[in-house]
Amino acid sequence: MKTKVLNGAANVGLFLAHALALEIEAAERYTELADSMEAHNNVEVAKLFRDLSTYSAKHAEEVKQIAREFGSLPKVAPWEFQWDATTESPEAAAFENAHYLMKPHHALKMALLSEHQGNNYYASVAAETKDPEVARLAREFAEEEAGHVALVRKWLERYPAPKDDWSDDPDPPNISD
Repeated sequence: MKTKVLNGAANVGLFLAHALALEIEAAERYTELADSMEAHNNVEVAKLFRDLSTYSAKHAEEVKQIAREFGSLPKVAPWEFQWDATTESPEAAAFENAHYLMKPHHALKMALLSEHQGNNYYASVAAETKDPEVARLAREFAEEEAGHVALVRKWLERYPAPKDDWSDDPDPPNISD
């Protein structure tokens, strides 16, 4: 997967603005998924998504702290972010992969994909940028995301794939017209 590199990522501020948006969007998405799981009384998965949201929010704070060392971040309009062929950041979990009866295994698979995409994004920036400071930061962030991938894989060991009938619901929700 080839990633656009922020107009060459010639600027640390622009890179950090993207990193901050990536972490904030991941935290918000996990919170939205947790809210949805709670609405469907899927408490175990809701808690897992809340934990993932907390981790992403902590990473956003870390990016803000790093950014303070470099001055203020540029304002980037939502449509100006340069993600891979999408308007969403690489680490935002995809809503279409969620199901109201999903099990922790499914939530962790979603998280694993998101963390892989975050890792790939940062590694791609590190490999393609001409700015040595952006490359250094992107490598650090890629290593951190690689640690998240390993953590989620470890969690997956505790939650094996459920049986094929996991989504059977004898009384599914109905939408009235």
